[in-house]
Amino acid sequence: MMAPSTLWAFEAYQRIRSRLPESRGTAVEPKSVVSLGAISNHFDGFIFDAFGVLNVGNTALPTARARFHDLQAMGKRCLVLSNAATVPQQQLIQKYRNLGFPITSDQLISSRMLVSAALSGETDRTWAVMAPSWARADQLPCRSFLIANQDVETNRERLDNADAVLMLSTQGWTDRLQQGLIDSLRRRPRPVWVANPDLVAPREDGLSLEPGHYAHHLMDTNGLEAVFFGKPFSNAFDAAKARLAHIPASRLLMVGDTLHTDILGARCAGLSTLLVTAHGALKGLDVNACMATSGIFPDFIAPEI
Repeated sequence: MMAPSTLWAFEAYQRIRSRLPESRGTAVEPKSVVSLGAISNHFDGFIFDAFGVLNVGNTALPTARARFHDLQAMGKRCLVLSNAATVPQQQLIQKYRNLGFPITSDQLISSRMLVSAALSGETDRTWAVMAPSWARADQLPCRSFLIANQDVETNRERLDNADAVLMLSTQGWTDRLQQGLIDSLRRRPRPVWVANPDLVAPREDGLSLEPGHYAHHLMDTNGLEAVFFGKPFSNAFDAAKARLAHIPASRLLMVGDTLHTDILGARCAGLSTLLVTAHGALKGLDVNACMATSGIFPDFIAPEI
C-alpha cells in the first residue's frame, strides 16, 4: 500500500469513531493563536504529543525544541504522552534527548510503558507479538515470541497455540503477515491487545500505517474486540494526570496534532487542548471542515508550538 494521505487518515478515523471515547461537554469555539507562547501563562502543566508536535519521524521540529526549553526555563511542568510502543522506555527517552528535548524518565509516558504495566499481571499467558526483532519484546514482562519477519505458514502452529496477541509495532509488517494473523484468530479467537492505537504517524516521507490501523482491520474482518493502550483512551490520560496530580486540571494543556486521539482523549479527560496543524495528521487539510465533520473541537489552534 502507498503511504496514506492526511485525508485518507482523517476519513479512516471517522470510520472508527464509534469505537473511540464519547465526547464530553459542549462544543467550544476554538481560538486561533500564533503559537503556544501566546497562552503559556494560562497553564502550569503541558502534555505534549510527540509525532507531529515535537518531531516528524526522527527529525525534531526546531520551534518545538525551543518552546520546550523555554517552558522548562519558566518552571512549567512538561510531559510527553506518546503512543509509541516499538522501543523500550529508556531507549525512547534517549531518542528525545538526542533530538534536543531534555526530558527525564518521569517526563515520558508511552503506550509501551502502559502495556508493560498491564502485562505484568498476565504472566500465565504466552503472547504472539507484532514487532521487529530490535523492538526487544523479550524485555516485556511476559512470555512472548515475534510474528513479524517470519513465514506465517511455517509458524502457523505456534501462532495458533499462543494465548493472546500483542500488536506492538508495524515495522516489518506485511499484508501476508496480517492475513496469517486474521486466519489464526478465525481458527481460534483470542484476546488482542494494541499498544499503539494510532492509525498513522507522520514521518519524513509521509504517513506510516501504525498498529491501530491493523487492529481495526482485524476487528472489521473477524468481529473481535481489542484492548487499546494509549490516546485517546482513558488509561493514557489517567496516567498523565496522575503524574501531574499536583497541578489542577484547569491548569493543564494537552498539545496534539490529531483530533481523534490527542484532542478527543484530552477533552474526555477534562483537559484544555491546543491543536497544532503544520506538521501532523491534519497537514494540508481544511481544519475547520475536519472539526465540523468530526464534532471534535480544541480550545486553541496554532500552526505549531
